[in-house]
Amino acid sequence: MDNSELKSLNVPQDVIQEIEDFATEVERLTTGELDIEDFKRFRLQQGIYGQRQEDEQMVRTKLPFGQMSADQMRCLAEFGEKYSNGILHVTTRQDIQFHFVKIKTVTEALALLAKHDLTSREACGNTVRNVTACHKTGTCPEELFDVTPYAQAVMSYLIRHPLTQSLPRKFKITFGGCNGCGLAAINDIGLNAREQNGKRGFRMVIGGGLGSYPRSAQPLFEFLPIPDMLRTCEAMVAVFDKYGDKKNRNKARFKFIIERLGMDKTRELILEEFEKLADRNYPEILAPDEVAPEIPQFEDSTEFDQDPEFKAWVARNTFEQRQKGFYNVHIKLLLGDLNTDQAHSIADISSKFAGSKLVNTVHQNIMISWVRQGALGHVYRELKILGLHRAGTEELKDMTSCPGSETCNLGITHSRGLIDQLSEDVDNEFTEDTDLDHITIKASGCPNSCGQHHIAAIGFSGSARKVNGILAPHYEVMLGGRIIDDKATFGETVIKIPAKNAPNAVRRLIDDYKKVKEDEESFLDYYDRLGKKYFGTLLGDLKKVPPIEDSPQSYIDYHSSTRFSLDDRGQGECAGAISELISDHISEGERALFQCKKLLEKGDLGEAVTQAQRAFICCARGMMHTEGIDFTDNLLTIQKFESLIVDSGIVNEKHSGIAERYEAKAEGMSKEQAQSYLVEAGSLVAESKEAYLKMKTQGTLRIRVENSDDDQSKGHTPTRDTFFDVTKNKHEEKV
Repeated sequence: MDNSELKSLNVPQDVIQEIEDFATEVERLTTGELDIEDFKRFRLQQGIYGQRQEDEQMVRTKLPFGQMSADQMRCLAEFGEKYSNGILHVTTRQDIQFHFVKIKTVTEALALLAKHDLTSREACGNTVRNVTACHKTGTCPEELFDVTPYAQAVMSYLIRHPLTQSLPRKFKITFGGCNGCGLAAINDIGLNAREQNGKRGFRMVIGGGLGSYPRSAQPLFEFLPIPDMLRTCEAMVAVFDKYGDKKNRNKARFKFIIERLGMDKTRELILEEFEKLADRNYPEILAPDEVAPEIPQFEDSTEFDQDPEFKAWVARNTFEQRQKGFYNVHIKLLLGDLNTDQAHSIADISSKFAGSKLVNTVHQNIMISWVRQGALGHVYRELKILGLHRAGTEELKDMTSCPGSETCNLGITHSRGLIDQLSEDVDNEFTEDTDLDHITIKASGCPNSCGQHHIAAIGFSGSARKVNGILAPHYEVMLGGRIIDDKATFGETVIKIPAKNAPNAVRRLIDDYKKVKEDEESFLDYYDRLGKKYFGTLLGDLKKVPPIEDSPQSYIDYHSSTRFSLDDRGQGECAGAISELISDHISEGERALFQCKKLLEKGDLGEAVTQAQRAFICCARGMMHTEGIDFTDNLLTIQKFESLIVDSGIVNEKHSGIAERYEAKAEGMSKEQAQSYLVEAGSLVAESKEAYLKMKTQGTLRIRVENSDDDQSKGHTPTRDTFFDVTKNKHEEKV
């Protein structure tokens, strides 16, 4: 592809290389040179998920702490128009993702993102995911300070970091300006603003997470000084990389390290890694002085001043900033979705009446910041035209859902369909009951809690059950979930009911709460007072499913027209294993080799040699995993590769001296020299791949290299033997 435009826009070379790599992989996949499983691991690192539908992809853009400019929103709208189904979906990690993207268009789509300083890199896979933060940070009246510069620093430092490319599983980090607003309790690292002796820092909690085994984060430091923040985060990720369970992905999150080793031992390991990083220089984190954005001039609006609907919207969707005279405006999105026309218009609204700044919230909404009070009527009018003026965000009417089985391979039920129905019911039946606004409802299509059902007052977890020999969609009803400050209380499962009975369950719960609550008792206090058994009885009769001949709809899920089935449910795509580390590096070496061939054909000798040298280091990195070694220094890696892999005959000894050839300058080489680099790169890639496949056949991460029959007849032992079973984790054995 022609990347001259990207270069002219000063897009970083590593980003351009990623796009070229993706184009190479798609071409190799199309021609049959690349195995689909190897491609899957590669695309996940680039933020590309496979969907349940064949040949369809989900592309997740990575938006640090959810913030974007109006121009970036226009770019995302263009992405949706050109490459997706025209829908932008806001996630609970403040990203925007697109569904139904054809793989052949992804390269072009990634280039579009790069032009606007956007990326999908490491938004999926076994990496550090998007760094989130309270959406009001920088404008919240209650925050100690704006955490944005610090969240940006962590994201910038860890993205593309060698340490974060093949972690045991995903790793999540969040920031909050006070307590709880960043949902620290359910992240691997949660950092909440603190001040001590006039200096800024963070209270750091670790090991939180949802999934099928939720755990609340535990305190690591009551006060972590800013200068130690990046170093501590890197130390924590290093502990996760070393001690995370790469054998069993179901126990590969950081919370399981704490469970296995205990908090004291985990803290000790983090401090050990922290000390190892003492000589590393970390970028200085600057917190710039606050500067209000430029806002266009316009006349104040009084158009809706007497409109009750407008007044309700102002009361429930706008929040005064700490900057006097300015407001945050929350736009409620049903199911987290908006179409491309709406996205363009929201960008325009932000440009015309605010500071051209937008933020995705963890509640799957969009916030426009820096709106003057006199502009609220203008903003409301524009949102009303778009159908996005409905009041009530972060309240009962504002529900959360994961994608569910409509697109996700792991999904059991259509959780989006359920939330769609519940939202309609609440809008129709509880419009005036503002005292119910504190009740949260969230749904997930499987137990993995992507819809965060564990922390909802009323949560639904998708499941299935056979009734009279016929499979029907069901939900486990979980009650009492919440996050208060840095502590999560997870909802308890009180009953499992048919999907189509879920609306009746919500209706009954709300009606009973209104009837029996004491004084100003909240729904959560009501649940705590009456207990799980009470609610099991309250909802008990909703367990029943009528015979299919009496109620065929009970056996059809929401947003579906066919009988419920699990036949097309697949596997998740974020699994990690040690052997895959080798495969990933060799695959990258194959990409570099492919590019080397094309460059040599064009006569670009210097770049061809550079790609050949890249193939050298990729193979070296991959094969060094057989020794339990993964250096960040390329030269040291290839020197050790020559000593341990080449010299022992795992690859042909003709590669002796490869470290010297790796160091050689590519510029000025003759065509013959460049050709020799291509030949060696091709040989090394082929031999490394052959060795890797042999390892898989043997079920080991070490290739067996034996002497000849003649040597063995003289009593010689093999020069190298199998010692590291693929099912074991070397780091775990050290513990």
